[in-house]
Formats: sequence, C-alpha cells, structure tokens
Amino acid sequence: MKSYTHRLVRVFFRILSLVTFASGYEVRSVNTAWGVVNGEVVHPDGVDLAPVTQFLGVPYGVAPSGQFRFNMAISAAKWTHLPKEARKLAPACIQTQLPELSETRAFKQMSAQRFDYVHRLLPKLKQQSEDCLYMNLFVPERLESSQRESPLPVLVVVHGDEYGWNAGSPYNGSILASHGQIVVVTLNYRLGVFGFLGRCEFSSCSGNSGISDLVSALTMLNVVLPPFGGDPKSVTILGWGSGASLVSLLMASPLTQPGRRLFRRAILLDGTALAPWAMAHNPQQYFSQVAENLGCLSRNRSSTFNDNADTTLRCMQDHSAENVTKAVQAIEIPTFLSGFAPIVDGQLIPNSPRISFSPQYGSLFREIDLLVGFASHPAHYLLSNEDLKSGLSKERRQKILRTLVRNLYEYHRSELLAAIINEYTDWENPRDHPKSIRNGVLAVLNDVLFTAPLIETLRMHSADEVRKEANTFMFVFGHETRSWMNEQPNSGLRGSLSGDHIPYIFGYPLATSDKEEKLFSGFSAEDRGISQVLMHYVANFVKSGDPSKPTPMPKSFPMGDAFHATAWPQFDQPNREAYLEITDRPRVKNYYRNARVGFWTSLVPALHSSGKEGGEIPEEHHLLPDHFRKDSFFGRVRPFAPFANHPFPAPPMPPSPPPESLKKTTTGWFLD
Repeated sequence: MKSYTHRLVRVFFRILSLVTFASGYEVRSVNTAWGVVNGEVVHPDGVDLAPVTQFLGVPYGVAPSGQFRFNMAISAAKWTHLPKEARKLAPACIQTQLPELSETRAFKQMSAQRFDYVHRLLPKLKQQSEDCLYMNLFVPERLESSQRESPLPVLVVVHGDEYGWNAGSPYNGSILASHGQIVVVTLNYRLGVFGFLGRCEFSSCSGNSGISDLVSALTMLNVVLPPFGGDPKSVTILGWGSGASLVSLLMASPLTQPGRRLFRRAILLDGTALAPWAMAHNPQQYFSQVAENLGCLSRNRSSTFNDNADTTLRCMQDHSAENVTKAVQAIEIPTFLSGFAPIVDGQLIPNSPRISFSPQYGSLFREIDLLVGFASHPAHYLLSNEDLKSGLSKERRQKILRTLVRNLYEYHRSELLAAIINEYTDWENPRDHPKSIRNGVLAVLNDVLFTAPLIETLRMHSADEVRKEANTFMFVFGHETRSWMNEQPNSGLRGSLSGDHIPYIFGYPLATSDKEEKLFSGFSAEDRGISQVLMHYVANFVKSGDPSKPTPMPKSFPMGDAFHATAWPQFDQPNREAYLEITDRPRVKNYYRNARVGFWTSLVPALHSSGKEGGEIPEEHHLLPDHFRKDSFFGRVRPFAPFANHPFPAPPMPPSPPPESLKKTTTGWFLD
C-alpha cells in the first residue's frame, strides 16, 4: 500500500510539473529532498534564447538571528507539508557599509560610472533582513532533445562589491543560463559584522560565518541539483572582488576534502585571498569595539575578558540588527583594508592563504580548475570622480600613497614610499601633469591590490614542480563600454573599469529592452558581440574546465571569426604565463605587467622584511615624515601600534579529515 501511495504521489507531481495559470504565467514544480518547489517559466529578455525556469528565494539556511547570529550556518528545515512558492526574490542580508547615494557627496568618493551602477543597485537592496539565506536557480530549457536526460553543469555566483554590502538576488542569471545551457545559481550570504565578526581567545580564533553560509548552500545544492536537472559533480563557483577572495579560500578549505568536493572549478574576477584587503588582521580589536558600542563590554577592558567572552557575545546577540549596524558605523576601518573580513580560524580557513596556496600545502587548492579574469583598471572605483576627470596634484598623490604605505606596511615606510614613487614615475616623460600623476597612482592601486596578488595566485596554482590534472587559465577583459567611458570624457583612460566584465558575463548586453530598473544598460552591437564571446568561454569552462572546449567558438557570433582563430593556451611557465586579451581584436599575450608584478612580489617584500629581520632599528625609523599629522593622509589610517596587525599567533593546521566537532557545527555540511 505504501509503495502504491508513493507511485500516486510521483504521478501527481509529474502532472503538476508544468502548469499554465489563468494569469498567464507557467509554473514548473520540482520535487526535492527538502520538499516541492514551484518556479516560474520565463522567456529571457534577449533574441533567440530558450525559456528558463526561475526558482527564486529558495531557502538554504535557518534565519541567523538571535542565538544563531554570528554563528555558523544551519541548514534550512524541510517544507514537505506544502510546496514552496519560489517566484519572488528574498530580502538581501543586512547591509553594513552601503555607499553614498547623494550625487554631490558620492562624486567625492567614486566615479560617474560607479555612481550610476550604485544608483541602480541600491534600490534592489532596500529590503533587508537577517532572514536572508536564500538562493535563486535559473534552469534553461534544453536546446537539443537528445541531451535532455543528461544533467547540466552548474555555475554558482558569489557576489562581490566588498564584504559589507550587495546581494546575489539583483543579478538575473536567465540569459547566461539559456545562452550557455548551464544552471546558474545566485545567492545571498551574511555580510559585514553579521558575516565576518571575528573573535580570538588565547591562541585560537572563530568567525567566518559568512563563509559557512556558502558551504551550507553548496552542500544543499549537492543534494537538490539532480531534480532540477543540474549535475552536482560539475559545479563551478564564480566570484568577483571580495566574492573572488571567498572563492579562493574555499578552494583551499578542508571542507572540500577529496571525495567530498562541493565544487570542481573556480572563476576569480579581480580578487583573491592573497590581496592585502582580503583578510582581517586584527579581529579582536573590532569585536571589542562593537561590543563596547553596544554596551556589552566595559571600555576599561579587564584581563578577565576571555572568561566573559560568551556573555559578551550573548549580549550582542540580544541587540536588534539595527543597533548592531549602528555600532559598526561608528568604527573607522583603515583605507585599503577590511575590518570585518575572513580570518584564519584553523577550521574553515586552516592557515594563511599564502601557506594554504603554496606548493607545499596547497594540494586542495591546486586540484580545482581555475580561470582568472582581470579588468584593465580594477582599482578605478577607489578614486573620486574629480580625481579621475581632472587628475591628481603631487600633494594628493603623496597623501594617497602615504596612506597606502602606512596601512599596508610596518617597516621602512619612507624607503618603500620613495621606491613606489620612483617605480611609477615615467622618467622618459616626467611631467607633473595631473592626469599623468593620476595614471601613476591608479596603476599603483591596480597592481598592489589586484594584479600582483592575482598573478601570484595563478603562479601557485600552476607551479611546475607540482603539475597536476587541473587547468589554469587567465584573461584580461580589455573591452571598453563606450557609453560608460563617455560619462568621463577626455579622462584618457583606456580599457575596462572595475566590474565591467560582470554584465558581459551575465549577458546584459543581449537584453532587447532598455529599462531603468536594469542594473546595466547602454550597450552597443559591439558590446553584444563581446558578451556572447565571454558567455561562451565561461559556459565552456563550467562544462569542461577549458574555456575553448567542448564547443568551438561559433562563427555565427558577430565576432566569432576573430575568436575562433585564436587559440587560448594555459597559464604556466612552458606557455610563458600566457593569457587572452579580450577585445574586438583578441590576442594571446604573455607575462601580464611582469615588471610591475616583480616590483610588488620581489623588491617590496625584500625591503619590508629587512626591517623585520634586521638588527635593532629605532622604532622612529619606520615612521613616515609627519606620521601623526592626520591631514597628511588620504582617508583613514591604522592606529599607531607595532603589533596592530598581528595580535595573535596563527592557529595550528587542523587534522585531515576535519574533526567530528567541525562536522557537527552545521547541519548537512558533509555528505555521507
């Protein structure tokens, strides 16, 4: 009788699986281990694209509020009693570091192009809640009937734009899913203090709840993808900016032990955990400041703090999310660094990224196929509209670079500052023109914060002495979106700006309508051709780990001929660190910005370490001239303390496989 009932239920769900309602929308139902999910069939806003079923607002975690706030994610409860209506986007997670929206003030902090993007994005982030652990699945209709029985590869998108704001829900994956014939998943995860409040006691640290959200989502996907038509054994994670840093950390996390891999491939866009801004170096300082601002910790911190740490945390959990957000806004985070960010906790992140990615300890990291993408000017968003439009004076250059050196380094600061200015001065044309100075400062920020760390990541992943099955590819997105560049005429900048590749990967240029509510608009026919090319490469990589396979570049694309004739080799030493430059005239090049990368990866560390490892040097030697004059810096600077960045020793490497206590931290993290 029981088996007969089960058969009736299966027949019922097959009948229910595709229903057209009177209101005109089609609903597709999927029966998962968590329960039935109802999604809506849509026709992507583009030409000649197959329909896509959107499953929006699918919960993957329990609301992390109250006693669950600041703790590891807990898998969502099942909803087997009633179908889950998944046709509406869920709220964004609490935003703690939203950019300025007033145009006058915003232009003092960001470019016109960045302001336009933020202006379109922030309304989509208005609805916020701690109950935000939801994901959205975009499942395409198969183009070829012969392939309908085979599962589709999956791309999971981890949004960026710093650790304190944004969400996955504003980004529509329908065009990419249909065009690439892959399942696209976007998701929200906890941000800022809610996702990255670190706490250190004695020689160990805890935190990284935002990363645990990602692991919880990936674990649930591993179970539920087959009913949606996705392949849990062919999952790729893509992240940009801070999201790329998180993806690189997951590549080396012990939670992705061999045989339990939650993903097989990774795409990093303008971000890596090796970047100076990627990790929080003094988590206890920020924990204490938040606790003090909430009245949960006396400003006269006693030596018994560690004994009362649990009491302090419970007090912080009892406050409203609004109070916690206000407490964070009163904290000054040094410019170019992150306060609430991932920390080395010995569990999710077993050791510093430089060790976890290294040839000696990076076996997990190097078993994942890797594709890395660069914008031409990834640090573009760090300069104001006036700086970009009119250029910089020598005095402003001095303030920006002094701030960079003070916040990133501890030794020989004056020597480092002089070396940086010398390296980025065009001695064949050493004019003090404001735009020449601006170009030099922008190049400094591009290289130290993005380019050099990403090249190091690529080199570690493709190290000759540990060659392995995994692939390593790199591209530079050099295409200019002319309508965006026209917002800053005569700026003199060439190439792509920070985040430019994101709309092209999602396929926004292919959209036939041009609505204000869209995140991106103003694309040309050339932009549409580049978007088709980039989506093709990304979809291929998701399917095979190689952007050129399994499907050759179609010549029917507007720019298909040029790219069809361009072979894309791997990034490694035998290929002279080859990469593909994606423009209307694609070319394979070698050793991207190699001289400048060498400056940051060889000379600067040597200068800095000589101060750390040398004999006794007076502390004053390491200070900059006018070190304590606030008006001689740009933005916020680190407080003066020789131990400010490293108050605690690194936690020990965890045993392998992870301990049972870690497995029990979050429901369903590990699959039996």
